[in-house]
Amino acid sequence: MRFHPVFVLLLVAAACGCAPYKYHPAPVSPPALAANLEARSLDDPGLRAWMEQAAGFAPSSWPLSTWDLNSLTLAAYYFNPQMDVARANAAVANATIKTAAMKPNPSVGANGGYESAAESPYLLGFNFSLPIETAGKRGYRIAEATHLSEASRFQVAETAWTVRSQVRVALVDLVYARETVAALREQEALRSRYVELLEARFKAGEIPLPDVTTARIDLTNLRQTLRTAEGQVEAARAALAAAIGIPLDGLTDKIAIWPSAEEPPAPNALPAQTVRAEAIANRLDVQSALEQYEAAQSRLQLEVARQYPDIDLGPGYAYEEGVHLISLQLGTVLPLRNRNEGPIAEAEAQRKAAGAQLLATQSVVLAQIDKALTQYKAAYSVLDEALRSAAQTEAQRKTTEMWFKSGEADRLAAVSAEIQVGVADRARLDALHQAQLALGSLESALEQPVDPASAPTLPKKAPR
Repeated sequence: MRFHPVFVLLLVAAACGCAPYKYHPAPVSPPALAANLEARSLDDPGLRAWMEQAAGFAPSSWPLSTWDLNSLTLAAYYFNPQMDVARANAAVANATIKTAAMKPNPSVGANGGYESAAESPYLLGFNFSLPIETAGKRGYRIAEATHLSEASRFQVAETAWTVRSQVRVALVDLVYARETVAALREQEALRSRYVELLEARFKAGEIPLPDVTTARIDLTNLRQTLRTAEGQVEAARAALAAAIGIPLDGLTDKIAIWPSAEEPPAPNALPAQTVRAEAIANRLDVQSALEQYEAAQSRLQLEVARQYPDIDLGPGYAYEEGVHLISLQLGTVLPLRNRNEGPIAEAEAQRKAAGAQLLATQSVVLAQIDKALTQYKAAYSVLDEALRSAAQTEAQRKTTEMWFKSGEADRLAAVSAEIQVGVADRARLDALHQAQLALGSLESALEQPVDPASAPTLPKKAPR
């Protein structure tokens, strides 16, 4: 009997030595990470497997020869480091739920001694204490951690929308940069022909030299514009690669397409009140701020519950002078000097701050929607005017072509009419480009595609 407490302590020590989790080092190598980044490509077979398993995207062949907004967005979800950071933060927040749910461990203690009594010189004691939380503190801790975890999940989705917006802008820039280059090359050929015709007339003495000089200057300026536009194509490709999270070489020979680029929706299909209501309902930062507020509420409930002290309950055993003593201990903290007033006041202030943040977030959302709608209406108005001008210029070209065929106009007039069509078409492309950028800003403010067909497929699980 006298060795029973020692035996119990040995069992406790053995249990502590059999901890279920063992530390495993995870060293990182910056050169290896850099090499991994440099090796990323849209041809990655791991990307295909993830797109099929996590997002239900089943391509008919691989590698893809053309990439649209949806497939490029999925590639960005797979590669972009911003998504990795957001997912890691969400995993950290989710792990706090397990921490909040932990129950306090019991404690055990033993003591021994010696006295001068000859008949029983040994003193032995054993104590066991079981902490008991009161007033539902554990439930409030779990609720707070759960709300914070939900907020982090909304932040992951918000990061996904940020990444999608970056991909969209880069894709719009790339598509229109390529179309602009094609239009400018056609213009260069026409203006070169125009200069040749003027030079022939000048040699024949039909026009003065300044007319030829002006045309030559216009051709030189056009060629400089073409060189600039060609550089913008490469810059847009680099921006698209960065938005996806791959090196520029990873886009080699990949053709980015936008089937609906020519048909942005009319502003009258986007009533302001409906758009504002959808933004408040769908914006992920609003949902995240709401979860932050609920977490603050749970925090306040926890601090209020901490006014009530916890209880320590446990039996005790002692062996003295040959006598076995059994006792039952009950302990608690006496709330005499404070009743947790400070933490309660802090938690209440934090709840007010969270409520103010929620209101501020909604205010920012409405302001962003109003600004995005105004910009889109203005850009669409410019586009509408550019389309009318392009139609009128095309009609004039057809008329001039008819006159040329009937002998009422010469070749110079026909080429000049084609040049004017090209100028109007460039204006149309610029207006369409700006309209698509403004539409992207509106979608970013909504965090929802205006065209449901272009909605990104949200993956069900993280890559790797």
